[in-house]
Amino acid sequence: MNSIRLTAGQSYDIEGESFTGQLLIQLSGGLDFEASTPHMESRRSGAKVAIRNPQDNSEISVAPGYGHSYFPTGTKLFVTLNHLSEEGEQLRIDLPTFEVGGLRSFPVAVILPGKGKVCLVVAETTSDTMLDERSAGVRSALRRSIERDSLPEGLRRDVVVLVDVSSSMQLNTSPRAFEAMCTFAAGVLSTNSGDRELRLATSSSATPPEVLSGPEAVRKLQLSDFPAKEVGWSRDHGDLDEEFALVVLSDDLPAEVAARRGVVHLLTSRRPVDSLGISYTVFDDALITAVLEQNSAALAVPTRTMFDTLTQGEK
Repeated sequence: MNSIRLTAGQSYDIEGESFTGQLLIQLSGGLDFEASTPHMESRRSGAKVAIRNPQDNSEISVAPGYGHSYFPTGTKLFVTLNHLSEEGEQLRIDLPTFEVGGLRSFPVAVILPGKGKVCLVVAETTSDTMLDERSAGVRSALRRSIERDSLPEGLRRDVVVLVDVSSSMQLNTSPRAFEAMCTFAAGVLSTNSGDRELRLATSSSATPPEVLSGPEAVRKLQLSDFPAKEVGWSRDHGDLDEEFALVVLSDDLPAEVAARRGVVHLLTSRRPVDSLGISYTVFDDALITAVLEQNSAALAVPTRTMFDTLTQGEK
């Protein structure tokens, strides 16, 4: 048996006047599932779904089984298509592993029938972004609100994460609050930005911006990584691309940030004296606990607020 592995968004042509295949669908934790395979013959037996002869475009989707409205946080979906050709040759097609926590259903792939072939198109997704359990909990809470795993390519945002390293930030933000801010940011950015560019900058001009490897790198930031350098801000915002959205971690709304043009969201340990119309999330004890304990209900509104802000003026 030959085998291939496809990546997210990849397509593959399967030659033949007729099509016969078998899906093997599994969820982590042994969870049950429901499978939808419209416009073609299908028959399920346990984890296997036999499919044949699509009459029209068919989106194969998987939903959680009885007792679950959503996939639990951290749930992984594994799908393999075994194809049997007209000559009796077998081909195993492994799809990427999908992280589906927080979703009501997930469109795994689309089968497009054509003349003498069918085309298999794997779901375009950024859900393979690796996150720790707490950031994944934040992401799941957001997914339940927006009912999607990510923004499609072309609508995701490049983002600069800007950390306040002033003495005031150190005095008014505990390591626990900072950890919650970074965990929260990573969970939301995994959906808003996905594979787009993430940069890290600080309020000090002495620290040049750097490119981060992804949302998980944001989650790993610690307050001790940013010793207080000075009173106030010395960063010239002219060296921060205005096409990038700005996510600011601070103990208040800095005047330098308030004056910036473009998309800005503030993660703060204290409610701003005057937000000047800029959206913000306050990390009080209740929200910190919600992040660290993965309380989806308490995270629903804050995650949606940041998501909606970052999707303004989509680039």
